[in-house]
Amino acid sequence: MFYSNLSRYSNNPAAIEGQKSLSYIELELACKALQTKLNGKLKHQTNLVFILAYNGLSTLIAYLSGLRLGYCVMLINPDTPASSLQKLYAQYTPSATLDCGEQQQISVRFHQPQVQLISTSVNLLLSTSGSTGSAKQVALSAQNLQSNADAICAYLPIENTDKTLCSLPFFYSYGLSIINSHLNAGACCVFNNASPVSREFWQLFENEKISSFGGVPFTYGMLLRLRFNLKTLPHLRYFTQAGGKLSAEAIVSLAEFAQRNQSQFFVMYGQTEASPRMAYLAPEKVLEKPESIGQAIPNGQFKIFDSNHAQIEQANSVGELYYSGPNIMLGYVANIADINALEIDANPLKQKWLATGDLAYFDEQGDVFITGRKSRFLKLYGQRIDLDDIENSLKELEISALACGNDDYLVIGTQTSSDDQQQIDVKAWLSQFLGLHPSAIKVVEFASLPLMPNGKMDYQALLKSALGDSL
Repeated sequence: MFYSNLSRYSNNPAAIEGQKSLSYIELELACKALQTKLNGKLKHQTNLVFILAYNGLSTLIAYLSGLRLGYCVMLINPDTPASSLQKLYAQYTPSATLDCGEQQQISVRFHQPQVQLISTSVNLLLSTSGSTGSAKQVALSAQNLQSNADAICAYLPIENTDKTLCSLPFFYSYGLSIINSHLNAGACCVFNNASPVSREFWQLFENEKISSFGGVPFTYGMLLRLRFNLKTLPHLRYFTQAGGKLSAEAIVSLAEFAQRNQSQFFVMYGQTEASPRMAYLAPEKVLEKPESIGQAIPNGQFKIFDSNHAQIEQANSVGELYYSGPNIMLGYVANIADINALEIDANPLKQKWLATGDLAYFDEQGDVFITGRKSRFLKLYGQRIDLDDIENSLKELEISALACGNDDYLVIGTQTSSDDQQQIDVKAWLSQFLGLHPSAIKVVEFASLPLMPNGKMDYQALLKSALGDSL
């Protein structure tokens, strides 16, 4: 396992945060010290622990220590409201909370769990929603994490001399996969919480000779506005994008920059339920197929099924995308009883398939293209409305917008002019475009479109702004 024998990479730098750095031997010793402290208080071999996961060294030590002890670890957004956190305590009854504050310290609080964890199969719980304090968690095993780290290392050119910039939240599956895969290869994780628009960010990039980093569409949107693609970054060997669909125009700009900079740009696709990586587009294909997610990762497999659940084997035919691989989750849980009740199928020959909820097709070369979300549809007044199509249509009008809704309303969030006329124009245009009465459309103006902590668009915040208590 990537976390079990850290000292095998000896004095290689393992992690850096600010002025503090740890070699792999020092990281091993730090984990052993925390493990001794936890073992001294927690008498059961099976324990569920909460980690308030700030982005830094203390969280790294807590996370690795929990995995090494065989605990079930829940990584929690430290900005989770107190009321939501209390609900998580009631539902999961942890044995301990590790508060990994911003001062590189770990504060441990022990609890008397009302229900003791029995399962030894679940090692990590991650929220799938990206929101704060969601009870629904994805249950992952150590084998899920290791298989995904191995697959990522098989297609990304990670070397043990690399330094990767870790700017994404620790509790976010994409950010965590960057950490896991680089530790797996003996590379160095450089933790950073500065914005890409800050001088501090670029000073760190230069001073640490960063050789790789990963970003979500929001990250690259900021970087392209800063003309990142015109920079010369001699130490940057490769960079990755996941966490949502980036426009083809932006992907082409980044791929062209990679060519000029003699770097590699990988477009990737995944979901928390798959630990999380499922696909990647090889750098040599990016300019040719900027809208593709490529093909399944090593040891993974895609299939596409129609609405009758018949497999589609013809190229360019759209259906729902399914994925199979050793990185597929054990299941969803909402409390500790769910974890204990999970039935783990130990038959290695039984193939599990994950319904991604994405509509897709593959071309003649087997590369996959996502066309939208199966669930990104509304039905208003008997009319089926494609929310992705609405967002794309407004984008063509140079209006940045989010589209969501419920059984009663189509809800649009815009980042345009704040005057009332703009709202009326958007509503009138949509009414005509969709053939809907204006009363079925609500438009909300934002100074900037709402984001979740993981950088994805926050549709729930838009719904709440538009519908309030009637949601």
